[in-house]
Amino acid sequence: MKLDEKFFRCAIEGIVESGDTDIFPYPFELYFLRDSIEKISTELATFDISQYHPFSLVESLIPKSKFGFRVAHQPYPIDSVIYTALVLVIADDIENKRDAAIGNRAFAYRKNSGLDKSFFTENRTYKNWLNSFVGKIFLDGYDFVVETDISDFYARIYRHRLENILSTLTSETKIVKKIEAFISDWRSAQSFGIPVGSNASRLLAEASLHDTDMALIAEGIEHTRFVDDFRLFIRKGQDPYAALAFLAQHLSANEGLSLNSQKTKVLKWSEFVASSSDESSEDDHSKEEFATEKLFRAAYGQDEIDEDALEALMLKDLDQELEGMLTQPYWEMGKIRIVLHAMRLVAKPLIAKYIREHLKVLLPFARDICLLIEDFMAQGIEGFENMSSEIVDLILQPAAQPLDCARAWLLELGTRNLVKFNNADIRRLDALTGTLDLRQIHLIRWRACDINYFRSKKTRLHEIQVWAQPSFIFGARCLPKDEYSHWIRSIKSRLNFPVGKLFAEWCLETYGSDPFYKNPSARSKSLSVEAGEKPF
Repeated sequence: MKLDEKFFRCAIEGIVESGDTDIFPYPFELYFLRDSIEKISTELATFDISQYHPFSLVESLIPKSKFGFRVAHQPYPIDSVIYTALVLVIADDIENKRDAAIGNRAFAYRKNSGLDKSFFTENRTYKNWLNSFVGKIFLDGYDFVVETDISDFYARIYRHRLENILSTLTSETKIVKKIEAFISDWRSAQSFGIPVGSNASRLLAEASLHDTDMALIAEGIEHTRFVDDFRLFIRKGQDPYAALAFLAQHLSANEGLSLNSQKTKVLKWSEFVASSSDESSEDDHSKEEFATEKLFRAAYGQDEIDEDALEALMLKDLDQELEGMLTQPYWEMGKIRIVLHAMRLVAKPLIAKYIREHLKVLLPFARDICLLIEDFMAQGIEGFENMSSEIVDLILQPAAQPLDCARAWLLELGTRNLVKFNNADIRRLDALTGTLDLRQIHLIRWRACDINYFRSKKTRLHEIQVWAQPSFIFGARCLPKDEYSHWIRSIKSRLNFPVGKLFAEWCLETYGSDPFYKNPSARSKSLSVEAGEKPF
């Protein structure tokens, strides 16, 4: 089984544009993908995909509440490309069989026709979804609205069932079986769950609920959903409890899924109309963006953030507001992120002081803190100087040990050259053995020009786990050029990770330059996301 290089090219363009996940720091290999897209696409097109097995996923706990967690996965970068290319082969077939977009029932992630790097059509965000209700609230004929969502949706998708649904949506049965085999290799111990955070997984998740959409339509239950977030509109004469029970029974009997009872509400029509502008505290980044916008509107009574609004925001006691949220027995994660986002906009030295003094309690928000620090330093706001030892203390504390993603974000401060780790603190980081830790530490040692480290280990590259070999090879660019060139030529034909030879040649070609964009606001469009605060 071989795929046309056009699928790999589109997959690479999309991943470079919007990232491989929206949870972890972007892998530095995205710069390699960006610079070598044609060469990589051509080589991947020679692969027999039927015989290819992906590397294992990096698994990390992600805080979803004060005392709750979910699991997120980071795929190996080239595996993300192959996975996305496979899904692109069947993507148009899936979209063409879904309920028509114009009906706004299956609202989110509508696929653009053809091979488009942006993947999905515009104006289908969570905010757009909520705005789509506006036309309904002026209509008569409804008595109730049922609001609900699915518990642990991505993690509970039964893959055999997904395979069956995909087989009814496309004639590309070999591709469907390979997608299932690919995910099965990733999650060999379980028969359920798909990776979270990539565009390819989003399309598969939408396909998995196709039969649910059709069942609700056939039952005469008017509905709309944003991924697994449902609204059932109950007409006069219909029973809201019966509609909710129908959905619950269908999901349980046919999909092996269950509804989240804590997030299920039956609202009278008047209550729904009154609550239609409430803020959301969901984790999805598009929801956070909308919630931030709602915060500003509520605070300043306007839709856009102009200079007056920003000035008013600067008068708010954001420290006290955040302090109050963090002392609550239950954390509203989305609202805490709203305040952290507002702090990024305000960018005052007092905020830097507060954040620095509360780093330990803010560990679950490591991504937000990293991006805040980056914004402050880009604007010349003082308060985050000489943080090397504090960051290492935070990373090595027991609470951080199960949080690989949080540690990766804190180490990201070093890979972006925002925090300059000294030699003593780098040696302390050697206590870390996680895959993402090793990769980040290699890049930090490169930033520190740790020639002795790379020189002493370069002859034992094969002893480094495959996931971390690219970061070691890249980091070794601090060696003198002649020494580095000779080493690259000696190893590039023996590398055992995909497109390893091309990667080694890219490292040599970019020797002496920094391919990383230090300031995201100055990065190229090809490595940015339209509405996200994403790494790189």
